[in-house]
Order: sequence, then structure tokens, then C-alpha cells
Amino acid sequence: MKKVFLVVLFFLILVISFQSASNLTLANEIEPGNNLILEAKVIKVLDQGLEITQEFETEFQVLKLQLKSDTLTEPIVIKHGGIPVTNFVTYQPGDRVFVEFFQPLSELSLDTTLDVSQIAIITRVRDQAVLVIFVIFVAMVLLVNRFKGLRSLFALVLSFAVIFFIALPLLLKGIHPLLVTLSLMIFIIPVSFYLTHGVTKKTHVAVIGTVLSLFFSIILASAFISSTGITGTTSEEAGFLTVELQDKINLSSLFLAGIIIGLLGTLDDVTITQAGIVFTLKKNKPEISRKELFLQAFAIGQDHISSMVNTLILVYAGASLPLLLLFVNNPHPLSYVLSQEVIAEEVIRMMVSSTGLIFAAPVTTLLAVMVSSDGK
Repeated sequence: MKKVFLVVLFFLILVISFQSASNLTLANEIEPGNNLILEAKVIKVLDQGLEITQEFETEFQVLKLQLKSDTLTEPIVIKHGGIPVTNFVTYQPGDRVFVEFFQPLSELSLDTTLDVSQIAIITRVRDQAVLVIFVIFVAMVLLVNRFKGLRSLFALVLSFAVIFFIALPLLLKGIHPLLVTLSLMIFIIPVSFYLTHGVTKKTHVAVIGTVLSLFFSIILASAFISSTGITGTTSEEAGFLTVELQDKINLSSLFLAGIIIGLLGTLDDVTITQAGIVFTLKKNKPEISRKELFLQAFAIGQDHISSMVNTLILVYAGASLPLLLLFVNNPHPLSYVLSQEVIAEEVIRMMVSSTGLIFAAPVTTLLAVMVSSDGK
């Protein structure tokens, strides 16, 4: 009964949190001084085709929209497109979108067709699809791991809460990213480990192994970021941050912080698995020597580490496919390509993360052997 109550409570928290986020997202107006953004639904496509704009042939649509607003109840007609773009997005009746007004409503004639200088569709509404895939994820976790899965979901919610409500505001205030990351580690590691895996010797060892591996990775990443002169300014997001925050954030340190936070999740798997192997072997063979215990546990862990490193590389490769295509299609020498910061960043990110995982295996195994042997 207690487990059922916790499951119901967890889902209630999820629903309330999502509803709160939706209410914020769908508010009629954002902060004063910014452009008005509203949700709308495409009612009808009145016209579409091609036209010549600035000597370019461009696509356009004339759409009839129903705004989601308490004050603007009448449908409006807008012209979408008509400007040179690489990939023109078309819309159909029933599509939900967000539109941005570039002029005050009092200055617009809403009974005429509004053009792109007055209003534009900025993106589709995707919240429902995101919620569906999230519910599928939660259901699978609970179905496979049951109560332990519920605890891991609680840990996940707490981790995200700390990141969004504590870490990100601190970064926006100009606190050094590495200092914020270290503070994040102090909270997230014990909470997520002990909430997910329980308060046991195995978890103690995994926590220590994770912390040691993270500090090793910080030193390694710092050394190579410094030696290669990585600035962290290659991404479009970094450019926006530079403009909006006026260099308040050290982007090089932010790049380092991103590596460490990403590594934190994968280290959980490695360290808790290695510690679990050692304690299980010791339980089944109480008289086994420390050396034999380490060798057997590490032999089992080597297969796990190999698959984890391969998985990590493939994840980064999958996320960087456009970058890899540029790499393959580049006519310049390899040394020049590798020297490009956008390439060097991804290589450092992959190599530091993989090296941190490899380092975690023997360190955690050795710690677990020492603790499980009880001084024998």
C-alpha cells in the first residue's frame, strides 16, 4: 500500500509540475518590453506557392490562425514565408504553433493580412509530444525496476530541480561554472546514489569512486582545455550568451562544467556496478584473497567498461552527425581540421569522458575490495 501511495504521489507531482510549466509557457504575455508571444492553431491554408523576393524564388503560405487568447478571440490572417530561407516549413490545418508579434497590437490592423515584419511563426507547439515520451519513459522505468525505479525517478527529479533552480541561476549571476559544478556534485552525488541504491557499503564505495573519478576528469579536462586554448564560443548558444550576458559567464569554464555534469550520469553506472560485483563475489567466496577478488571483479568489469566507452562514443557521434559530415567533407589537411575549435571541443569532450570512465573502474574496484575485506 505504501508503494502504491508513493507511485500515485510521484505522478501527481509530475502532473502538477507539467501543468505549472504549461501555464507559464502559454501565458499571453512575456516580460514587459519583449515582443508578445501567443499560441495559435492553424485553421485554414488560404494560399501557398512561390514568389520572387530579392531576386530569389521563395515559398510562402497565407494562413488563417485562431489565437489562444482571452482578449483576441477573432481569427487572424498572416503571411508565412516569402523570405529566402534554406528549409521552408509548411503548416497544415490543425497544427499548433507559437507566433511572435513584432509590433504592439494597438498599432496593427488585425482584420488585414499581417506580413513577416509584423508577425511570424517561431516554432511548433511540442509540449504534448514531449509529455507523451516522458510518460512512456516513466512507465518503462516503473515496469522494469518497480519500487527501485520509483526511487531513481525521485532522484532524477531532485537532480533536475537542483540544476534548474539552483545551478543555472547561480551561473546567470556570474558565479564561476567550475565552482557551481563542484557544489552540484556535493548535492547530487549523495542524494541520487543513496536514494536510488540505498545506504549500504556498496553505495559508500560507489560515491567515493565517483568523486575521485570526477576530480581526475576535472584535472584532465582543465589541462587540455588550457593547452589547446579552448574558448567555448563556437556554438550558437554560446554566442547568444555572450551577447545577452555581456561576458558575465566564463564560457571556457562552462564547457568544462558541461563535460563533468555529462560524465556524472555515466559514472553512476560504472561505479555502482563495480562495487556490486566485488561485494557479490566476496559474499559468495568469503575466503577469497584481496588480490584474487580484485582480479576477478576487474575482469568482469572490463567487458562492462568496453561496452560503456563504445556506447559513450556512439552517443557523442550521434549527437554530432552534422559536425562529422563537415569533417569528412573537408578538403584541408587532418592537422588543420583537428585544430578547428569546434572539432577539438568534441574530441576533448569524448576523450575526457571515456578516460574518466576507464579510471573509475580500477579505482572503485580497489576501494570495494578494501572495504569488503574488513581489514583481512
